[in-house]
Amino acid sequence: MSRHSNRPSVSTPFPFLGPSDVHVWFCDLLQYADDQGVLAALLSGDEQARAVRFAFDRDRQRYILSHALLRLVLSRYTRKGAAQIRFSTGQHGKPAISGPGAVSDDIQFSLSHSGPYALVAVGRGRAVGADVEVLKADVDALKLAQRFFAPGESALMAKRDGEARRHLFYRFWTAKEAYLKGKGVGLSLGLDRFEVLFDGDSLPARVRWTNSGTLDSDWHIRSLALLDHLAGAVAVEGEEWDLHQFESTAFSLY
Repeated sequence: MSRHSNRPSVSTPFPFLGPSDVHVWFCDLLQYADDQGVLAALLSGDEQARAVRFAFDRDRQRYILSHALLRLVLSRYTRKGAAQIRFSTGQHGKPAISGPGAVSDDIQFSLSHSGPYALVAVGRGRAVGADVEVLKADVDALKLAQRFFAPGESALMAKRDGEARRHLFYRFWTAKEAYLKGKGVGLSLGLDRFEVLFDGDSLPARVRWTNSGTLDSDWHIRSLALLDHLAGAVAVEGEEWDLHQFESTAFSLY
């Protein structure tokens, strides 16, 4: 494969994923645009067919690069060739690695992309969900929250104005999306059936069911520190885990 200019000249050792580790990879897709052709070759036939169906070249490029980078990251954890990784999907479309060794390795992952950015969350023996969003200047944050969020969340947003309200909206949105993706239930659960509980401006959060008021003790959420115009979150199943964030361009993935 060709080398793009942002790959490090000396390979950084790839991080080890222990049972208590959760790795989150931040990918600036534009850094890989020059290698789109060779990265597209890593995709499965179904993925390549889906890429062709995009009406706009920009969307096609983002799909190809994000899914190829997912394969490259997972190949380092599974010790398989990126093009040889096979995926299956759950009832609500949550993807999982399939094939020989998938059960014994128990590598679980979540991919999210928004604009020219992608996040890949990876865990071992625990489900994970990730979401990233580019902040939109014209979003009617309070109106959307009152329509889709739990009453407690929209009430908190009503107490803020301007940029503070917009940023809180995206904190809630990414946390909720990450949680739903981690559980593998999709939007069928309904964004108003649970609320995300942040302790002020702290990054960790818990989930509470709105109908019963009980906490979902099996899951924890963490907002991510990303670029100023982005919001992101990861949801992780289980207790006692450590979050590690990486930038894909700091590693020689191919």
